[in-house]
Amino acid sequence: MGRKRAKREITEQLNLSARLVRTSLSTRLASLNLYPGQDAVLLAVGAQGGIGLRDLADTLAVKPPTVTKTLARLGRENLLEKRPAPGEVRQSVVYLTENGEAVLAEIRRARKDTEAQAVAGLTKKQRRTLRKLLAKVERNMAESEEAVDDTPDDVAD
Repeated sequence: MGRKRAKREITEQLNLSARLVRTSLSTRLASLNLYPGQDAVLLAVGAQGGIGLRDLADTLAVKPPTVTKTLARLGRENLLEKRPAPGEVRQSVVYLTENGEAVLAEIRRARKDTEAQAVAGLTKKQRRTLRKLLAKVERNMAESEEAVDDTPDDVAD
């Protein structure tokens, strides 16, 4: 008789699944000459039709210097362009170029293909349930992070 495989903890399974999905998407993005995370920037800019740097950093939940580096590379690839914000001398707004619009369509396809691979064999009902359960896990973790952020400094030490 074969040995029973030990059950993984839920967080271990989530981690493994997320890593495999991320690896699959990264491989698809690499064929577009994109690094992980650059797709999120292009999607955010595309969704807004142009967005300020600070707003983009907030949308992506990253620090502005991280966004600046990514925007510089995407600008060199002629996927994005920065323009002065209307009425603001010291502010910039980022827009997709024509090349960026074309790549955005490929990013959406790569994400769709990755999702199809991840949920292959699941019924529509199972997909809906999975989406709801993952959203609940996300809310739980976000609430947990907020609780940690609200801890007074003297209690955390």
